[in-house]
Amino acid sequence: MIGLKRGTVKLVRHNPKWRQSFRHEQKKLSEVFSRDALEIQHVGSTAIPGILAKPIIDIALIVPSLQKTKRYEKKLKEIGYEIKKNDTRKERLFFTKSHEEKQTHYLHVGEINSGYAEDMILFRYYLCKHKSIAKKYSDLKESLAKKYQDKREIYTARKEKLIKEIVKKAKKSLRT
Repeated sequence: MIGLKRGTVKLVRHNPKWRQSFRHEQKKLSEVFSRDALEIQHVGSTAIPGILAKPIIDIALIVPSLQKTKRYEKKLKEIGYEIKKNDTRKERLFFTKSHEEKQTHYLHVGEINSGYAEDMILFRYYLCKHKSIAKKYSDLKESLAKKYQDKREIYTARKEKLIKEIVKKAKKSLRT
């Protein structure tokens, strides 16, 4: 299963086919962005075996310039991605891909060295290496999903504190 109705939260067990879905999108995005795609990574919970996840594939794309990325908006639309209008986060461009009323992919575009996409990649890497912390994160998600199944914005906001703590630990581990 891949895809989830906008605004809802439903968690499922890890599915190895998510990696194939990412690879398929990675190829398309590489063709769209060419040399401006410095790195394309599978991030988010669908990239972490063993934890619960919303069945939406998160993709981090690192580019040389967010401003230049806007020129790819038309090509992204041709392959199914819509930009989130009025996004309040200035450090990114955010696109969603939908099929039959279900969001299937999130594309997070960050400028190189901004930390935005790099932190997502580091978070994934750290949770893949530290199973007990990944379980703690998965347990929090499960608890929040029960409370906020029709309120995705609240669900997402309530995870933020733990995510920041994990990213901080991950960065510290790089320095030691």
